[in-house]
Amino acid sequence: MGSLIGEAAREALVRRIRLEMAKQGLTREALAERAVVKERTLGNLLAGHSVRDVTVAKVARVLAIDLEGLVAHPSADDHAPDGDARAGEAYGGYMLAAYEAYLGSYVAYRRVFSQKRELYRSVYEIDWDEALSRLRFLELQRFRGRDDRTVSSSHGGGIYISPHTGLLQLLTTFQGALRLVTLNRFQLGDNRLRGLILTQSDRDRFFEPAVSAIVLERLDGKRRLADLERLVGSLTADDSAFGPADAELTAIEQAGIFVGRDPGRS
Repeated sequence: MGSLIGEAAREALVRRIRLEMAKQGLTREALAERAVVKERTLGNLLAGHSVRDVTVAKVARVLAIDLEGLVAHPSADDHAPDGDARAGEAYGGYMLAAYEAYLGSYVAYRRVFSQKRELYRSVYEIDWDEALSRLRFLELQRFRGRDDRTVSSSHGGGIYISPHTGLLQLLTTFQGALRLVTLNRFQLGDNRLRGLILTQSDRDRFFEPAVSAIVLERLDGKRRLADLERLVGSLTADDSAFGPADAELTAIEQAGIFVGRDPGRS
């Protein structure tokens, strides 16, 4: 990234850019336009490649990222969080120490919101947000736009955990739109989080509620976001990952989703 920021802060900057993009609902294309940089150049920056200092400065300015702080403390976003930290009451008042096993990267699978027999694979990252005292998540997505171009986007937000239910609620809010992922906690000896995603699907020029079972599988070790993003996309039945993920989703649908019905109807 030139001389403005060193190698030690490179991944921290990329993660911060991704988080700010998610908070502001910005796609890669929209951020490139606002920062007046080429989309391909921004892609190189997000992949951790070297770009000109002026590009880094433009992107940081648009997203209100303090580059001086990153340069002075290159590992500030990468140190171990305080195990005694506690989430604010609005998020459930949970102790970080009770959920440290949830920090890390995940591959997630859900059904596509169409008639196709496909699954959608995305990547989640969960870490501790010291500024807001809560667990937070970032989801990397990529989809086809109206002009058949690939559009990269992210979802991010806080994680709410009720002391009464123990469910993990991953909530994204942007300009009145909500997206909620509800997950059960880890089962003993398991590395998967299972639950439901409620969002909106753009169909026939209007938005409608869309829901799918979802499973998140935790990955071992730390991964670069650029490497994880390569996993994102649709899976068809001939993909080796399709069968196991489809079986997981089917099990959730059969046992983990309750839909209220009129008991008088057959």
